[in-house]
Amino acid sequence: MMGSSGLLSATFHEPGHRHLLELVHQRDLDARRHLDSLELTAYDAAGTLRRTAAVDTRRGVVDLAELLGPPARERLLVLLDARYDPAIFPYRPHHYAYLHRRGSPRPPLYYAVNATLGGVPDRIGASRFNHFETYLFLRRGVAPRAALLLGNPSRFATARAEVTIHYDAGRVERTVELPPKSHAEVALPPAEDGGRVGRVELKAPFRLTSYVTGRDAGTGDLVLFDHLFTYFR
Repeated sequence: MMGSSGLLSATFHEPGHRHLLELVHQRDLDARRHLDSLELTAYDAAGTLRRTAAVDTRRGVVDLAELLGPPARERLLVLLDARYDPAIFPYRPHHYAYLHRRGSPRPPLYYAVNATLGGVPDRIGASRFNHFETYLFLRRGVAPRAALLLGNPSRFATARAEVTIHYDAGRVERTVELPPKSHAEVALPPAEDGGRVGRVELKAPFRLTSYVTGRDAGTGDLVLFDHLFTYFR
């Protein structure tokens, strides 16, 4: 669409959850502003396409679980390709989402959906780590089952990501290979010989889909779902 700008954002849909997405967070009082279009695609851990859907942009809130069709039995990487008129949105529209496991007594989680980049084709030969992200844990404690969810939104390029988990003393490093459209979970043990976990860092050749999660040790309910933050060295 001529004159349109694009925003690619991504999240992960968890099985058994109600997952409501605000199409446009910044909206005028008369609700005249809406996206030109919004296309949804969902992929399993291996990068296999599971679902495509065109979203009615006149709706203010949509349920991802409904858009994805029959209840998924696995985590899915969900890419949201939004097109908008910059004359209507002088800044990028933004999505927020509400996530809650059905039947859980725990309160829902409300989070900002992570914007992402589309990756770099292999033929360019990008091999350096050009993108850095970090997440700082509060000192009052980390969920006993914390993890980092990583997804590769690229159409062509495999991403090699380095994950560094920093503790009070020492650190642990992990390397993750992500083919296009695939995703993986990296466990973040809350304590090691070096003490409690303080932060996690991610290095990648381009911006990946990245979220830190935390689960209740007994029920497995999500108590944390938040994206990492970009920084520059």
